[in-house]
Order: sequence, then C-alpha cells, then structure tokens
Amino acid sequence: MVASVPGVPRSPIARTTVRDALDSALVALTAAGVESPRLDAEVLLAAAMGVDRGLLVADPGREIEPGAARTFQGWAARRRDREPVAYILGRKGFRAIELDVDPRVLIPRPETEHLVEVALDLPQGARVCDVGTGSGAVPLA
Repeated sequence: MVASVPGVPRSPIARTTVRDALDSALVALTAAGVESPRLDAEVLLAAAMGVDRGLLVADPGREIEPGAARTFQGWAARRRDREPVAYILGRKGFRAIELDVDPRVLIPRPETEHLVEVALDLPQGARVCDVGTGSGAVPLA
C-alpha cells in the first residue's frame, strides 16, 4: 500500500508512451543482437495494445495502458532472450492465413512462400508430397 502525504495530491500510476516503450525496447533488442529490433518491437507492442502497427507510427505520443505495457515488457524481454516473435505471440502469418505456432513446430519462413508459388504453377496432375515437418503452412496454402 502506498502511503499518502498530507497536502500532496496522489499522482496517477506512471504511464509510458508508444515512443518511449519502443525506444526502450529498441535499445535492449539492439544490444542483444536481435536482427530486426524495430520491427520486432513494433509487432510486439501493437499486439500487446491490440492495435495495428500503423497506429504506433501515426500516434507515437499515445499512452499505453498499464496492462499492455506490462505485457509488452515481458514479451520484449523474451525477444531479448532470442525467443522468436512467432512463438511469443503464438501465431505467424503465411500468405493469406494466420497459423497457430509454438515451439513444437517449425515457424514457416518467407522463402517457403516461394515454394508454394512454384507448387501452384505446377502442371495439372502433378503430385507433391509434404512430409509434415512444420506448421502445415504448405498444404494449407
């Protein structure tokens, strides 16, 4: 419990802005050697806030609710420890689908989308075998 001081108004819980949260995460992720620190921080913050990434760019002074800030801090720490963003969020976009992922499956790579494009251009009657080593992205796409 926080004691109040007579004559001094209580201040609200400190809030942080999108800009400050991203800057803080960017420093930590860059120092940890993360390949795409800004992108990762933006994706995680947008998910924690339940908004589109575009809002972060459009309104960097926007305050973050305390619960979203705590979630983002936890996720940023996991990313700093090199956990993939897809595992942190539990999902990964692939072509027009959103896949559920966790450490039990391989995260579909962007190059795999090229494989799907090639498969879609195969002649009528061609056969393809997916041995089931990943998330199921190839047969689903």
